[in-house]
Amino acid sequence: MNAEKTTKLSVETVEKPMKIKLSLILAVALAACGICHAAGTDAAKSKAAPAEGMKAVTNAPSEEIAAVIEFNSDTTLPQAVQTLARSAGINIQFDPALINQVKPDGTPMPPPVVNAVRWENITAKQALNALLENYNWRMVQDVSTGISRVTRKDTNSEPMVTTVVQLNYASPTNIAAAVTNTLSKTSRIIPDHRTSQIIVLTQEKELEGLIALIKKLDRATRQVLIEAKIIETTRNPRSVKGVNWTDTLSAQNVTFGNGITTGTVNSLQTTGSGTGAGSTTTPNAGHVLSGGGGGLSGGLTNVTSLVTQVGNGGLSLNTARGFSPATAFLNADGVHAVMSFLNSDSDTKNLALPRTVALDGVPTELSVVRNVPIFEQEQSQAAGSGSPLATAKPNYEKKVGNTIINEVGIKLNVVPRIVGMTNVMMSVAPEISVKEPQLETQVLGGFPNSAPVFSRRKITTDAVVPSGYTLVLGGLDNDNTANVSTKVPILGDIPGLGFLFRSSDKQRAKQNLLIFVTPTIVDDSDYQQTPSDFLKTRFAPMPEKDESAWDSAKPYDWTKPNNPDEPVRSPKAN
Repeated sequence: MNAEKTTKLSVETVEKPMKIKLSLILAVALAACGICHAAGTDAAKSKAAPAEGMKAVTNAPSEEIAAVIEFNSDTTLPQAVQTLARSAGINIQFDPALINQVKPDGTPMPPPVVNAVRWENITAKQALNALLENYNWRMVQDVSTGISRVTRKDTNSEPMVTTVVQLNYASPTNIAAAVTNTLSKTSRIIPDHRTSQIIVLTQEKELEGLIALIKKLDRATRQVLIEAKIIETTRNPRSVKGVNWTDTLSAQNVTFGNGITTGTVNSLQTTGSGTGAGSTTTPNAGHVLSGGGGGLSGGLTNVTSLVTQVGNGGLSLNTARGFSPATAFLNADGVHAVMSFLNSDSDTKNLALPRTVALDGVPTELSVVRNVPIFEQEQSQAAGSGSPLATAKPNYEKKVGNTIINEVGIKLNVVPRIVGMTNVMMSVAPEISVKEPQLETQVLGGFPNSAPVFSRRKITTDAVVPSGYTLVLGGLDNDNTANVSTKVPILGDIPGLGFLFRSSDKQRAKQNLLIFVTPTIVDDSDYQQTPSDFLKTRFAPMPEKDESAWDSAKPYDWTKPNNPDEPVRSPKAN
């Protein structure tokens, strides 16, 4: 034999009466692709009985079980296919486009080489099908001639199968999104939310692996118990002592100029013409005095006039009277002093204990808040020639970016994620917000505009905490101290008596905030069933109560003593 390379096919069969083990070596030449049979051909064609541990075989040569089928590493794929086809008794021919492939430069492309293969207890037909499937080849038999054509497998021609997979835990949409990228172009997956199922349309070869993938993804989501404790303490001590002369000596307004000093008085005055000597004005009077001899005519008029007045917290010195001409006056605001001798202290403690169970990886928000309305003015369209109407409407969700600024209170946003078996990674974002008592005022367009002020304290962090342990967050503390002192120069330095001319105001505002977050992984054994017979109990209507004539608004029917509406006559009705 002049073959350069050979393909070794070792076939071992067992005869039932003799239990003789034979070896068949087939040599295949590259040029002629011929097959040389070694000794033992008659034994290979004879009846083969299954040896101990082998499958049963039929009388056909293609169904004989070969104990060992082995290919060398230098065997080409067409050689191996032709060898197995002849051993299985199958007539084949190759697609010219399959074996006559060329490279981009026009040179012939060598056929693929089979890796070293060794199969045991398998028929030649089974080995042929496995080899073709591994290299994406297939055999198509011509019914009229009985010759099978070996060609490349077309994935689009594979038969499609449809099946329905029931989900137990996962959402159909999530499963469909996760699995779609693993399917071929012709496969589809359709979620059904009503029944929590997915419809799978795919090739038969992909179905088994796809269902296995879906079962792995359809797992129960683990849960985490989130317990939080938010403690906020506030203390405001204040000590005010002494006499404060600020209003008198810090902003005393003294004016000197030409005019009339402050003060008012009401009087009644006649109007019109009189026939007597003249009219008379009576201050703070309810009547008019007659004058001269002719009497008065006309009406009465209430007149408010400015006069010199001392009092009402002010000091007024008239410098106009007694001078000719009247040229000046002197005004002052008066004397004001505040005496204080008091200590005050306020201590406030706020405690919030939110608690919830969250799914693994699902954001959870715990909040105790109140919404402070912000009034916004809207201009409505004017009707006719009238001016537009302004309407003020409260806004309870005033957003700046993604934050509702007028929502004040305590918020805790947590995203738990189980890491490993006993650890929980948390994205924690606590927030404390309050509305300040003072307003922010700005002048826009010549008009003052006021708006509320909101203060916020917030922490955003990621941390890994073992299950059942507590994460402590702090640092959101404020401690403001203010000392204000006043003193009248020289007078405030007099020993003993100087206390009446100086004052001190000491204030402190201290806020402490501590946040404790405890994650605990929840197992199925942590849940306990509550015994209840609610579903086993039939609904019982409320019994009707018989009302007597004394308690009923309906008139008593005297013609029917045994009225079913009132089976027993009340003694009070008689």
